[in-house]
Amino acid sequence: MAQDRAAAWDEMRSWGDVFQDADGVWYLTSTEAVQLAARQPEIFSSARAWDFQSSEVQQIPNAIDPPAHARYRRSLDPMLRPAIVNGLEPELRRQVAELIDAFADRGSCNIVAELAALYPTQVFLTLYGLPLSDRDMLTRWVRVILDRPHIDTAPSEEHTEATHALFGYVRGFINAKRAAPGDDMISRLLALDGDDAWTNEELLGATYVMIIAGLDTVRNAISLAFYRLATDPQLRRRIASDPEVIPPFVEELLRLDTVAPFLPRVTIQDVELLGRHIPASSRVLLAFGAANRDKSRYACPHAVDLSQADLGHFGFGAGVHRCLGSHLARRELRLVLEEFHRRIPEYELAPGSEPRIEWPAVTLTYAEVPLVFPRSVHP
Repeated sequence: MAQDRAAAWDEMRSWGDVFQDADGVWYLTSTEAVQLAARQPEIFSSARAWDFQSSEVQQIPNAIDPPAHARYRRSLDPMLRPAIVNGLEPELRRQVAELIDAFADRGSCNIVAELAALYPTQVFLTLYGLPLSDRDMLTRWVRVILDRPHIDTAPSEEHTEATHALFGYVRGFINAKRAAPGDDMISRLLALDGDDAWTNEELLGATYVMIIAGLDTVRNAISLAFYRLATDPQLRRRIASDPEVIPPFVEELLRLDTVAPFLPRVTIQDVELLGRHIPASSRVLLAFGAANRDKSRYACPHAVDLSQADLGHFGFGAGVHRCLGSHLARRELRLVLEEFHRRIPEYELAPGSEPRIEWPAVTLTYAEVPLVFPRSVHP
């Protein structure tokens, strides 16, 4: 599966740094092309791109262009700064350890259903000061909402019902936090006043993005990490024996297995990009997955090479719209890998299992990654 993706990204790169497909969509596939577009949000609009996707709420800050975008990031960025994440780490470590202990002495698990789908939801609930008992309900809604082969696919009745249920849930806890604030992210946003004050609809839009983007991307990254490690015993043993290897591995994972491989933009005006003329109102896809394997940037574009971990990547996007939850996502992945390998250093794919990445899809993920391992004695 990894080799199939390598060939696909190489083929896309062979079509050029900037090219147009038969449907008129422009693709930017190189490091240089992606960086140029990401640094010009006044030309490559994120807000216009979301207009095509008819979202039921204004997705904040994704669907906001500068200069208005700066107001939202000014409020949101401090909520997820490293110091905040550091304070959450003991509780987040406890939670992931508890999830792993539930299956560690069984000798088998489906890492997606029993860990990847559950842990990011619990992290969100913890961050927002909400009961962990809501985990399964929230996880179910998110899976239904995201079960679409393409972001432009018309929503099903089940999708619409889940979306409305999620909106009702979010509106309910926003109202509850206004009445009785606590020490959590939503309460801190509600405490902002003056020009920085947020309306309920703005809070709904930002929370929706946190739920849909944050829960799904970390879930998918966990599935991709364990598939890669289960099929690479040498790398797995290196990580299990030396936790210091985990942070650079996470960076290489995010580069190679880019969970969100494309990000849409729409041009506000005509623009010349690396010798190609892109007309105004053109749909553009920043091909992060291809740029993350750019041979001009990476000596080993298709393999985990821990020495490349400090070169940077587009796993969290680029420019002003770069993922605001990157610090938290990195911490979640590190804690999962540390606690899992502390308990279960030896594992492999269950015999006969053939995890597959379904495509086309909005994000890359494995629906199931069944593992087998020696039964663990809890540390």
